[in-house]
Amino acid sequence: VLTRGGDVLHDPHLTPLLTVMEKKNSFLLELDLSNPTIIDLVKIKEEIGAFPYQSIIAIGGGSVMDVAKVLAASKKMSFRGSDAIRQMIEEKSYAKQNHVVPWVGIPTTAGTGSEVTCWATIWDEERGGKYSIADERLYAESAVIIPQLTLTVPMKLSVSTALDALSHATEAYWSVHTNAITRVYALEAIKRIRAYLPYVKYKSDSITVRKPLMMASLYAGLAFSNTKTTACHSISYPLTLQFGIPHGIAVSITLGKVLQINAQRIDELQLLLNAFGVEEVDEVDEYIKELFHFYNIPHRLHHYHISQEDIPTIVNAAYTKGRMDNNPVEITKEMLTKMLTDMI
Repeated sequence: VLTRGGDVLHDPHLTPLLTVMEKKNSFLLELDLSNPTIIDLVKIKEEIGAFPYQSIIAIGGGSVMDVAKVLAASKKMSFRGSDAIRQMIEEKSYAKQNHVVPWVGIPTTAGTGSEVTCWATIWDEERGGKYSIADERLYAESAVIIPQLTLTVPMKLSVSTALDALSHATEAYWSVHTNAITRVYALEAIKRIRAYLPYVKYKSDSITVRKPLMMASLYAGLAFSNTKTTACHSISYPLTLQFGIPHGIAVSITLGKVLQINAQRIDELQLLLNAFGVEEVDEVDEYIKELFHFYNIPHRLHHYHISQEDIPTIVNAAYTKGRMDNNPVEITKEMLTKMLTDMI
C-alpha cells in the first residue's frame, strides 16, 4: 500500500480497506513527496527491499500513483543507483518485462487523473529534465473514486490540481489525436471546473463542491489518456523544474495564450468556448487571469523570479517529444520566446 499518509489514513471511507490489508501480508509505505525524482525512486526501492509484493494500492495524488506505476512495471528490476533507473526508462526495458504488477488507484486530489492513465512522470533534478514511462499494461486494475477523501485537501493544492485537470481537458480537446468521444469528456470536465472551482474558496469542506471537481478530474483523465497533453504541459516542465512553479499553475498559465495560437486548427471551437463560458478566443486567457487573481495566484512570470535572461533557457527545455509535437499548430522557438517575454 502506497499512501501520502497523514489524515487520509484515518478517513472512515478507507477503514474497511485498511482493516483487510492489516490481516494480509502487506507493506505500508507513506510517501512525503511531490513530483517524484530519480533519487526518490532509489530510496523507495531500497525501503521496500525484498518484499515480494503481488499487487499495489496507491492512495494519494498523482505523485503517489506515478510511483505505483514505476513499481508495477519494474518489480524484478534492480535500481542500483540513479543511472540504472535512467537506463531503464531511456531504453524502455520495463516494457520487456513479462509481468506487470496490478495496481489500484484511489485518488485523494481532484486533478491529475493518473488513476485512468498508463504513464508516469519522473523528474531528474540532477540533469534538469523529466522522463515518462508508458505502457498500456500500466492502466490501473481499478480506479476507486471517493470524493470525501478530498475534503481536507488544502485550498492551494485544490486549486492547483483543478487547474491541472482544466489543462488536461483543454489540451485533449485540441490535441492532434483528439476525437469526438474525447471531446465530450473534455467539455464535461471544463464545465464542472468552471462551475465549481470558485466555491472551493468558501465551501472547501462541502461534498457538493468536491464531488463535481473529482468527476471533472476523472473526465479530464479519460480524455487525455487517449490523446496525451500538448504544448502547455511541454512548456510547464522547465517552469516547474527550474523555477519551482507548482505543476497545475505552470501548465495553466499559458493555456489561454496557446489557445490563441491553436484556435484556427481546433475542431468544434465554439463548443470549447461555450464550456469556458466565453464568446471569443481571447476571453479564455482573461478568464484564466481572473481565476488566478481570485485565488491570489501570480500570473506574471516575474513573480516567480523569471527574468528576460531566463527565457532562452526555458525555451530550449520546453520541447518535449510527444507533447510539443502533439500540438495542432507548430510553436516555433521564436513564437514561444515572444509569448513568454510578453508574460514577464
